[in-house]
Amino acid sequence: MRSKIITKIIITTGVFFLINVILLLSIKGFRTSTNKNEVELPINRGISRKVQSNIISPASMSLLPKIDVLLPIVVFACNRPRALQLHIEALLKIRKNTELNPIIISLDCQDSATIQVAKNFSDKIKTIIELPDLGPLDVPAGQQQLFGYYRIARHYGYSLNHILNVLNYEAIIITEDDLEVSPDFLEYFQALYPLLKYDKTVWCISAWNDNGIDKKIDRQANLLHRSDFFPGLGWLLTKTVWNKIKDKWPKAFWDDWMRKPEQRRDRACIRPEVSRTGISPEGKKGVSGGQFYDHYLRKIIKNIDPIDWKTIDLSYLVKDRYDREFQARIDTCPVITLSDLNEMNNDTKCAQLRYSNKKEFVAIANTLEIMNDFKV
Repeated sequence: MRSKIITKIIITTGVFFLINVILLLSIKGFRTSTNKNEVELPINRGISRKVQSNIISPASMSLLPKIDVLLPIVVFACNRPRALQLHIEALLKIRKNTELNPIIISLDCQDSATIQVAKNFSDKIKTIIELPDLGPLDVPAGQQQLFGYYRIARHYGYSLNHILNVLNYEAIIITEDDLEVSPDFLEYFQALYPLLKYDKTVWCISAWNDNGIDKKIDRQANLLHRSDFFPGLGWLLTKTVWNKIKDKWPKAFWDDWMRKPEQRRDRACIRPEVSRTGISPEGKKGVSGGQFYDHYLRKIIKNIDPIDWKTIDLSYLVKDRYDREFQARIDTCPVITLSDLNEMNNDTKCAQLRYSNKKEFVAIANTLEIMNDFKV
């Protein structure tokens, strides 16, 4: 019964739990504009290394620009040769322009089999980065079992800085060897890069939906959201953002560190309703030991529908408009309790479930069978 009713969940959090948090259930998503009278900016068919942040005026233009931007794909890998093989093959299959999306493979671990896989693609990729000897890892006493997380953080820190500040790229798409990608994965980032440059309240674009499980989502393939949560798992990072955080880069658990308020600074990430990435079975072999894989991650579905991103007006994601329309939709939804879920019927369009502490959130997440991993 619930699976028929609950087609989508959006979680809005308040600071330090002082604001009630709302889960929207079964709401039809934001619709992109279909007004043919709106003025569309011309498409620049050339390749640009950067987009000027003042490229459009929100008062005079309803559409974000449609341009082609150089966005290298950086693939992080260690010691999973088969995972790397499958991932690069998948990227090559969907890549339409080698100049727009050169592939850089970044390797740690000095694993000979993985290095050979990377070299086998030498004529199809831009370059291979092999981490130099950076000395012993500084792992605190008593945390040796977390060695892998320290190694990953160091790998990311070195390569992100090398690619953005030595190779001098303005922005990069970051992937890992155990990710599957949707057919429109690269076009998705091309379409959203102008928003990242224009709206300073956005600091990353992610291809991932943590709760992108079938029957828990709206299958509208072009539906996107602003999120306070950093999703990662296929994401777009700019040199500007990197240079503001690189000096504080953590020794371990870099993704959790990215989610802290002092990094986010009240900015949002854009994430899709239908994921553009999935976790392959190779993901069970990583440092986390397959945590969450069987119960959640393997169930995440990725988009298979063709999307012409250059025809879609994404200006509804600009903060002022998004917040206004999002709040208006919330206000139409009745507040319910967990016990009310069994009373809901197929005519219910939406509802609010509010929580004020971790225990209440986990209870809601468990009932809805969504990710209950809690991050402040």
